[in-house]
This record gives sequence, structure tokens and C-alpha cells, in this order.
Amino acid sequence: MVALQLIGGFLLLLLGGNYLVEGGVAIARKFRVSPLVIGMTIVAMGTSAPELIVSVQAAFNGSPGIAMGNVIGSNIANIGLILGLTALIYPIHVNRNSVKTDGPVMLLTSLLLIAAASTGIGLNRLEGLVFVFLLVAFVIYSIRAGKKTEEVEDKPRPLWLASLMIVFSGLALAIGSDLLVTGAVTVARLMNVSEKVIGLTVVAIGTSLPELAASLVAAFKKEMDISIGNIIGSNIFNILSVLGFASLIHPIRFEFSDYIGDLLLMLAFAVALIVFVLPWRKNWAMFVRTKHPAAFAHITGGVLGRVSGGILLIAYVGYCYIVLL
Repeated sequence: MVALQLIGGFLLLLLGGNYLVEGGVAIARKFRVSPLVIGMTIVAMGTSAPELIVSVQAAFNGSPGIAMGNVIGSNIANIGLILGLTALIYPIHVNRNSVKTDGPVMLLTSLLLIAAASTGIGLNRLEGLVFVFLLVAFVIYSIRAGKKTEEVEDKPRPLWLASLMIVFSGLALAIGSDLLVTGAVTVARLMNVSEKVIGLTVVAIGTSLPELAASLVAAFKKEMDISIGNIIGSNIFNILSVLGFASLIHPIRFEFSDYIGDLLLMLAFAVALIVFVLPWRKNWAMFVRTKHPAAFAHITGGVLGRVSGGILLIAYVGYCYIVLL
């Protein structure tokens, strides 16, 4: 039974990831919105649905370790496992906006979570309301800033079909991740693993598989803006949406001291991603040519290459090893 849950969940995730990317690209072309914005909004919402479902259920069931560990672990897995693995397969060319704006927003959101968690025992409804408000503001800003003015040459899919693909893939991802997580948690508990460790590893990886499926499919389709936008958007959504709505519905109680190390590591992965995609070579070449320090303040698009992807993946494997010990 557990084996069928794992296999069925994995197949649904792959199927959902494929149609989520195709539907997202179709909507981007229909409304002349950049694929990066679609990746950070529609695709990110869809792939963050499992984290939201799991965290709300865990908060209601009195399992804050799974709720909190799910989000922290997913954000670490999104960068270390998913972007690391995706970059190993195909180097990710990162949009200028991701380097200049979206990455720093992800970093600030991580700092906001640490600040909110350090003020008391867990996250209360007021903090959840602030998170949701910031989420709405972020989505509105992203859509307005990502409007494209140029014409799109190829004929996009009909809007009704693209929307149906998004809905279908979102359901497939939610059901698939639920099957996969249920089976994985059953196995983990049979092995006497703690709730916190389950949340940080098994549940986090399971609920991050939609992002993995969507990012890998996007990489093979050469839709790299969808891939990087999906991960950055999902990390922002995991904090503002998942923890925001979960704590708004039911306060999430936990000891800050139990998670400070994991929160700081989540922040470290976010910083590492930004550092890796900064255009150091271009800036150095500009500095050599101009001999002016302002060359390092000039921000353009970057690349998350195979070496950087390998470092992120190795760091994530090391993190899982330490947590499981």
C-alpha cells in the first residue's frame, strides 16, 4: 500500500509539473506577462499548494513541528536540492529582475520570518495577517512590473485551455504530494524519527517535489525564467502564504530556540543563491576596463552554472545527513 502511494504520487507530480509549466507559459503569452512573473505567481502558487495543505492540517492537529519544519525544510530543499539539481542538468540563465529585485525580496522574507519567530512562542494571527498582506502586495507588484510590451509571435493556447491546464496540474500536484507525503511519513514514523526531523526532511522533500517536477520540466523545455521564478516565488509563498494563512487560521506554537539553526541555514542558502547568480565576471571585466568601483554596483542577469549547482546540491545532502543524525 505504501509503495503504491509513493509511486502514484511521483507519477502525478511529474504529470502535474509538465502541464503546470505549459499552462503558465500559455497564460504569460496570452496576457504579455513575462514567464518569470508567471513562474513567481501562478506556478509558485500551484507548487506551494502541498505545503499549504500540509501546514494547515499540521497546525490544526497540534503538530507545529511538521508545519514549521515543512516550510523551512522546503525552502532549503528548493534551493539546495531543486535548483542545484536543475543547474547540474542545464545551467540556469537568471533574469536581471531576479538578481536585482526578486532574490532580495526572498532574502528579506526569510529575515522577516526569523524576526517574527523570535518575538514569542511561535506565530500568532496578527503575524499571519501581516504575512498575507505582504503576499498580496508582492503579487500585485510582480504582475505590474512584469508586463511585456512587445508582440508575441507565436499563437498562444486559448485562455480556457491554459486555465484548465493550470487547475488540472494544481490538483494533480496536490493529490500526488499528499500521497507521497503520507507514504513517506508512514515509513519515517515506523523508523521512530522525530516530528521535527520528519517536517524538515521527509515532508519538506515530499511537498517540494512539485517544484522539482515543474523546474526540471521547465529546464528541459528551456523555459528557465519559469524554473528560477518558480523557486524564488515558492520560497516567498511558503513563508508569506503557507505560514501566513496557517497561522491566521490557527496559531503555530513552537520554541524559537528549536529552529534558530534551521532558520539561519535557510537564510544562508538564500544568500548563497544570490551570490552565485551575481554577474561577478561581467562586473570584474567592467572594473578592469573602467577602473571605477561603481562597476561592481552594476547589476545584470547572471547564470547559475553546473559548479554552483553542484555546491548547492552537496550542501543540501550534507544538511540532510546532519539533521537525520
